[in-house]
Amino acid sequence: MKMFLILLMTLVLCQILWAQDAVKSDVHLFQTFLRDAPISSSGYGEFGVAYLNYDFLNQTSLGLQGGYPINEKIEIDVGLGFLFMNPDFADNQSGLSDIAVTGRYLIVEDNKNLSAGGYLTLPVGSNDLWGQNRFNFGAFAAIRQPLNEKFVFTGVLGLDFLEIGNDHEAAILINIGTIYAMNEKLHLVGELKFQSRVDYVLLSGGADYSLNEKGRIRGALGFGLDDGAPDFMIMGSYMLFLR
Repeated sequence: MKMFLILLMTLVLCQILWAQDAVKSDVHLFQTFLRDAPISSSGYGEFGVAYLNYDFLNQTSLGLQGGYPINEKIEIDVGLGFLFMNPDFADNQSGLSDIAVTGRYLIVEDNKNLSAGGYLTLPVGSNDLWGQNRFNFGAFAAIRQPLNEKFVFTGVLGLDFLEIGNDHEAAILINIGTIYAMNEKLHLVGELKFQSRVDYVLLSGGADYSLNEKGRIRGALGFGLDDGAPDFMIMGSYMLFLR
């Protein structure tokens, strides 16, 4: 009887520990980094470099983004960058991007994560830069559903209101992805992001490698499947957890 109770408690503990890690909360998405389901156990920041090639311009960005958990249910995230643009139709331009701010609330946290939140962009970016100095806002829901010990399904559904000209126009955002654990340190991240109204469809694949408890290196490649997305994207970053 005693051995049975010990075995039962061990199985329950293992299930609890697996459930806590089942959603791979330390592994972040690339395309919807600021709009995701998990709530981090600590503050974190990521510094990265990205290159995007469009039909009409090339863009290189130095970006900083991160989040801070207010409590076990609420997290606030912020992202900004410095952009270098080389358009075909004008001189080279550079300047600060708009600041993106998101907040989310964790609704379900058992063996999966379901969150809902909102986002906005503060129009502090240079008016000379394409796509910047715009006040956008919206709401979203995000889920992470473990399929087994290796695979996690991720999904983001958003309703955005984008500043286009003098008006705000509604656009649907959908990001479907998966996280696959190659081992304890290396995870592969695949995503397909769609956004209506701006003809944006981007397929990306990336890798997230844990150096230690605090640091991770990440990189991804992306390929545009519609006119509003970059034809090609490459990005690399270093993430630091404040543990």
